[in-house]
Formats: sequence, C-alpha cells, structure tokens
Amino acid sequence: MRQILFCAAAILAALFARTGHAQLFTRPWLDWRTVRTEHFEVHYPAEMAAWTLDVVSRLEAVHDSVRAVVGYAPDRRVRIIVEDPSASANGSAYSYLDEPTISLWPTPPDPRSNIGHNRGPGEQLIIHEFAHIAHLTRPSRNPAEALRTRLSPIRVGPVARRVPRWVTEGYATYVEGRLTGSGRPHSALRAAVLRQWALEGRLPTYGQLSQWSAFQGPSMAYLAGSAFLEWLVERRGEESLDNLWRRLSARQVRSFPEAFAGVYGGPPQELYGLFTVEVTARALEARGRIAAVGGPVAGDTVQRLTWSTGDPAVSPDGERMAVVLRGGPGTESRVVVWRTRDERGDSAEAAARRRLLRDDPRDVPDVRWRPRTRATLAQLLPVAGSGHDAPRFLPDGKRILLVRQEPIGGGATRPDLFIWEWQSKRLRRVTRGAGIRAADPAPDGRSAAGVRCQAGICDVVRVDLATGGVSVIAAGAPERVFYRPRWAPDGRSIAVAVQERGRWRVERVDPATGARTPADPDDGANRYDAAWLPGGREMVVVSERGGIANLEVLDPVTRAARTLTRVTGAAMAPEPNPRNGEIFYLAMHAAGLDVNRIRPDSVRASQVVVLPAELAPVAPRAPGGLRDTLPRSPVPPSRPYGLGPRITRVLPLAGLDEEGASAGFALSNVDPVGRLALLARAAAAEGERAHGGGALAASWRGWRTALTAELFVVGMPVPVDVEARAGRARPAFFGATAFAETPWRSGGASHRLQGGVSGGSLRGYGDRLLGFAEYGVAASRRRAGRVVTGSLRLNAAAGSTAQAGWARGVGSAGIGLGMGMLNLRADGSYGRVSGGAPAFEMLTAGGSLSPLLDAASLAQRIPMPAAPFGVVAGRELATWRLSTRVGAATPYLWGAAADGQRYRIAGVEGEISTGLSNVLGLPGMRFTAGLGLPLDEPGRHAPQAYFSVNYRP
Repeated sequence: MRQILFCAAAILAALFARTGHAQLFTRPWLDWRTVRTEHFEVHYPAEMAAWTLDVVSRLEAVHDSVRAVVGYAPDRRVRIIVEDPSASANGSAYSYLDEPTISLWPTPPDPRSNIGHNRGPGEQLIIHEFAHIAHLTRPSRNPAEALRTRLSPIRVGPVARRVPRWVTEGYATYVEGRLTGSGRPHSALRAAVLRQWALEGRLPTYGQLSQWSAFQGPSMAYLAGSAFLEWLVERRGEESLDNLWRRLSARQVRSFPEAFAGVYGGPPQELYGLFTVEVTARALEARGRIAAVGGPVAGDTVQRLTWSTGDPAVSPDGERMAVVLRGGPGTESRVVVWRTRDERGDSAEAAARRRLLRDDPRDVPDVRWRPRTRATLAQLLPVAGSGHDAPRFLPDGKRILLVRQEPIGGGATRPDLFIWEWQSKRLRRVTRGAGIRAADPAPDGRSAAGVRCQAGICDVVRVDLATGGVSVIAAGAPERVFYRPRWAPDGRSIAVAVQERGRWRVERVDPATGARTPADPDDGANRYDAAWLPGGREMVVVSERGGIANLEVLDPVTRAARTLTRVTGAAMAPEPNPRNGEIFYLAMHAAGLDVNRIRPDSVRASQVVVLPAELAPVAPRAPGGLRDTLPRSPVPPSRPYGLGPRITRVLPLAGLDEEGASAGFALSNVDPVGRLALLARAAAAEGERAHGGGALAASWRGWRTALTAELFVVGMPVPVDVEARAGRARPAFFGATAFAETPWRSGGASHRLQGGVSGGSLRGYGDRLLGFAEYGVAASRRRAGRVVTGSLRLNAAAGSTAQAGWARGVGSAGIGLGMGMLNLRADGSYGRVSGGAPAFEMLTAGGSLSPLLDAASLAQRIPMPAAPFGVVAGRELATWRLSTRVGAATPYLWGAAADGQRYRIAGVEGEISTGLSNVLGLPGMRFTAGLGLPLDEPGRHAPQAYFSVNYRP
C-alpha cells in the first residue's frame, strides 16, 4: 500500500509539474494531421496547417541551436500538439523523460504582451518551450535516484524536480534571447517593468520571484528571473549555467540552494539581493538621463487605477470615455463610461473638511494626492462569467462596440463582437465564432475594421455590423501579424500595426484594395497603437525609439515623427479626444495602468532619451544572436492522424473505506489527441465486503458525442437481502455498460447529457438489464468579490433485475458561496424507486463507489465512504451535506435519511480530480482522502479513515 501511495503522489506531482500557462486541451473530432521530423512528431488540426508547417520547417534548426546553448537535448523524439482553445498566445512544456511533450497555441501575441517582441511569434514560442525540454529532461546520474525514476508511473528528471519556477521560466527566457537577439530580454517591456518597479521600490523579493499575485507578479519568473540569470552569467560566465545543471543531476544528490552556492559562491537569495541593488542603481541612472534633458513629460493623471486597465475610448463628441477596469485575481472586470471633463469638487467632501477644522482648528486635512474617483455614468459587467474588452464608440455616441469571448463548442472559445447601448443597457451580439479580437467602427457606423485571428493567422477584416458578415481587407500570414486597426476620420484609410521581420510598424491600409503603405520612419524602432488625431492629418503612436515606450506624433505622408512624452515606465494605448485634441493614454506603474492625459499643443518632449544597452536589464539588451531567423528545412509530407501513436502507462489503483481495502493497478492506453482511450483495471479486495475484480473500458471521442463501453467482473457489497439470496457477502457481478455523452456550454453554464444501457448478471441472484439517462448542469457567477456556484444532476433509469421490473429517479443539487477566505457549500440529493423493485435496486447510502464501474450504471448507490454500505436504505432516500473549504481540506457535515432511518457524519476530506490528460497519456483521475466521525450508530464516535485512487477513460 505504501508503494501505491508513493506512485499516486508521483503522478500528482508530475501532472502539475509543467512550465508555461497553456492547459491540456484538444478537440479530438477535428481533422488532425501528423508530420514527423528527425527529432519531433507534430500533431495539428488541418485548419492550422499554414502556421504549423511554418514552425515545422524550423524545428531541426531549433533543436540543434537549443542543444548547443543548453548542453543537452533528449534522445527520444519530442511530441508537439498544436491547438487553439481561446485565440490567445500561449504554450507549455511537459518535461517528462519518457514522453517529452510541448503544447503550442498558434495565435500570435500583440506588441504590448510580454512576448510581443520577437523575430517571429512561432519561432520564439518553439524556442522557449523546447528550451524547457532540453533543460529539464537531463537524467540523474545517481543510480538509486535513476532507478526510482524508472519505476515511477511518470518520469521526471532531477532538474525539473529541484529548481524553482523562476529558474525554469527564467532560463527558457534567457535562451530565447540568447538565440534570437529578440524576445523578452531585448524588449522594451521587460526593461520598463524592471526599471519602474525598481524606481518605486517594488521589485519582488526572492520569495516572490517564483510566485507573486501582484500586478505583473506571475510574469516576474520570466522577466526578473531571466535578468537575474544574465547577471549571474556576467559574473561567472555562461559555462556556470551548465555547471549548475550538471551539479543538480550529479551522482551526489544536492538541493537547488546547495548546487547554486557551489557554482556562484553564495545562496540564491543573497545573490538575488545584490542583483536588485544593481538593478535599482541602473534604474536611477536611467532616471538621471531623463532628468538631464528636462525630466519626465507625462501630462496629468486622469484616474489612478490598478491592474490591467483596458484601452480608453472617447466618444465622437469628446464628452465621454469608455474604459475596462480590472482588479486582481478573483475579481471581475467591468466596462465603465465616464465624463472626459474633470470632476467638480465633491460637496460632501468639502463639508467633511469644514467639520474637521471646525471641531479642531489645529488639525491638518488630508492632502489630495490622486484625482477624485470619476462618477460612473454606466457600467457593463461580465455576462455568463465572460468580461468585455476593447470598447469603441460608434458614430452616434450612444452605442459601444465590444469584444467578448464566447464558446464555440468542445471547450473552445473565440472573441466575438457585441454592441452595447450604454444608456438603455441593451446588448446585441454581432458575430458568432468570428475570432475578432479588436475592431473599430467605420465613420458611417455600418461596418467595422477588425483583426480576425484564426488558426494562428491574423487578418485585417471588415465586419458588417448589421449581419455579422466578415470579409478580408488585408491577409495575414504566420510571420505577418496585424494589430489594433483605426479608421481615418474621412474613412479612406485604416491605420494598423503590422509585425514583419521582427519589427512592429505602423501602416495605412486601403479598405477597398487592401494595399499597404508605411506610415512611420524606417529607423528600426517598434511602433504600434496608432490612433488618428482630429482632422486625420497626423496620428499618435507608441514608439520604442530609445528603448522606452513613449508617445509620438507621426505624419503618415512624410513619415516624420516627433516625441510627445518622456516617461520612466511605459506609455501605451493613446486615444485622442475629437473635441479638443487632448490625448488620453495608459501609463504603467508598479500597481497597474493609470489613465493619463496630455495636450500635444502645450507640451513636447523634443529630445528622445536613448538608454544604452549597458543599462540592461532596465534597458533593452543589444540585439544579438543570429541576425536572421533560424534556417529552414524541407517539410516532410503529413499524413492523417488516424488513431495516433499510443501512450501506455501503468498506474496504481487503491481504496480504503469502512468495508475494507483494495489494491491493484490500472493500465492506460491513450493517444495524445484523445480520440481513443483504453483502460484496464484490476483490484484485489481485503475484506469480505470490499471492492475487487477487473474491468476493461474504451472511450471514443472522435465525434462530438463521446461513446464509452466497458466490460466488468466485480465483487462489491450488496444489500443484506441480496446477500441472503445469493448466499455470499460479495457475489460476482459481471456484465457490460455502454453510453453516449455530450458536453456543451450555453448561457455561461456547463451542460452534460448522457444516455446508455447496461446488462449483466449477479451470481446467485439473477440477471439485470436497464437503460439510463442523465443530465447535469453547473454554473458560477461572480459579483463584487462574491462567487456563487450551482449544480444540478438528474438521473433516470428503468429496467429489470432478477425478473422484476422497476423505475428509478435520482436528483441532486448544490449551491456554493465564496467570499474571500470564506467558502460555504450546501448539497442535497433525493431519489425514489418504484414499488416492487428488488433489493439490489433499492437506494442505499454508505460505502464507496466501485473503482471499476461507471457510476451511472449504479446510480442507486450514494457514496459515504466513512459509513458502512447500506447504513441507510429504502425506496426513498435523501442526503444532505454542508461543507466549507480551508486550504486544500474540506470539512463537512453529511447526513442521509430513508424510511425513518438517519445517519450523520462529521469529517474532513481532500480531493483532486482531473479530466482525461491525453497529451500526457493519463486517464481521468480522482484522488480522495478523508477522515469521518460517525455521529450515529453503527460506529458512533469511532473515526474512520478513507481514501481512493480511481480512473476513468
């Protein structure tokens, strides 16, 4: 049993030991293709072929280049899965020694993203993720450790187990910059974050470097982590990194601090402290350079805000502004409409000030150190848990065009357009599944120019706002990315940012022909976030000239540029006011993004401050690495995916409850896309009423409706009347079950419909045949820091058992409330079986569900693992459960009642449940452990421990 628990712990540790933020996600029913190179096997939907095959052409060059820098690469072929669940940029690496796997999401990042500075989005993504694989799959040279790894269900190397997150993400970021001369180490954004945070005294501590919930906190593992490694390399040389990885995988087992100190001459937290001192000194020098030419030029703060404020949008009459406000983790975003004019003094505030001085003339009132909070004229909250983004006023000023993520089936979402009448509060959907991530209404209000991102390609498109029809204006490509279009006031051209050959530029696009004309100087600087100034003769853009993201004014005809702001952090998202020409924009600080305002005719930062690369990491590093993109190789022909390659794993199976214990194994066989999952389970029982036996199951997900079938021979506890008739406590039950299941999302809720049949025989008792159907729905709503969740499940079954017909219905419901640290939940169920039903079909509470059977075929059994099986039974049965959550533990009070009987249990349990992890070759898993204290007989006040390790295909 100890070995089983060890294996289960190893599985859990390995399952969550991934790098990056992309989740395990595939839609198996798509038309999947496969292409293989010498070191990679790539699976992708046919619709994403253009983006995928462009990446494939570079894979072997990526392999050789990364191996040369890292000093290692796995011998076995690395699997790559390409999917696009939400039209967002992401990737992750699963550095398992036996199945190294990379997940790539093809949608390119925008220029303001942490990963927006690159020579090509696909190239940077695969370099970063393969750097994880090469870095973390070094095997241990310690014989005992190597043996334990080989015996583990999932094999993870010593480097992956021992290094903190800032090392895994920081090193991959270091490699991306080292190989490409671009990426985060060379970006103005990394420099801005580290520079501004240092100037505000807000750099993360060493303990916060890997896990920090503040604004930009999760990104610090990449940004500050890579900068710290660069600083270490400057002190000890690049070979020091290879020495660190070799010490971590050596015959002598070392912790990360021990291995680190042996290379760098001190523990990591001490050297990180010295690093932050130098970063702060360089940030102060950068600020001194700004002061030397006249100091910061940033206008004035309109509203002090926190977190990721959305781009401001000003109404055509210049009187109102719409902006998306976002809070920290767990808070909902909202679109608000404000007046653009400054707020008048608050009479209540003035009265309070007078009262203060009247009561104590020597008191000192508060100084005003931030603008007054703006009055909200209207606000739009998330719908079905999905917030709105990218607001743009239509010409009438009464309607606002918005973007919101909407489900398209199979768990995937796409951004679609909506029109919000902010005064009447009506909301109308414009597109469906279009993938429009930003759009700007045309001057006539009948259409909008947008950027549509599908399958990794971002086009400039025209959207008919009446019908939702979409047509392409300018086509994108894997290495041609469009971003943030803006109509000229005369409607004759569209300003848009485009990334090609590693640089973001501003261009004008002819809406009729799609012809593109450069609008900015050809000086090598990144420029984006274009917006037309009133009159349409000039535009304001964000320019990274000099190494700091500032605002510039461009003449799109002469392509001349003049600097408008001079900030210490970063300026972005300019939005001119058509009424008076003032420009609203977002200003970055260590707590978020403020809305600022500057008047271009009253202030001008004529001199551009150039931060030398020697000030890195508070300035962008000098370009380095390879001048051109990595060399391409011919792409091998692709082939249909079919059933795909198979991943086989042997997993532990175990259970303990009041009836006894069981132990065994599960043999899982899954393809990485998840079309066909096979699962064999066998368990030996310890205890005359414990679960045991064997089962074979298969689940086909090649269609939107999944089909599952299982064969089983099991022993399990049965009601006393069944025992008496069968002549044994645990009669053999053998048979088969088959069912179809369809999940979907609608109205912000997750729905599931299941229907099937089951047939079998209980030895010594009789045959059983039934049909069943089940519907489930779950939803959550978040409002003002509160989260309300709800669920409903209805199961109906009818059949014949031991030649007696019966019908049964079971329903359950739950509701939960979360407020900060407080989480409360109430669950209840009620079931009823028809008169004349045999004892086997009676509703029973107590014991555990069989780890070998699907629960739908035995819906009459309500599990209570700390209680004996059948402690409460009858034709009608009700249960209730009250619970809360304290960390990973769930304290509960649980009760069941039937025919005048009742049973209550107080206890605490923890559960981890995952769906099919096909990318890793793992079935659906549920790990449960708890301790219950019965409050009624039998077993009153006798604690009962329980746990289970269960799988499903």
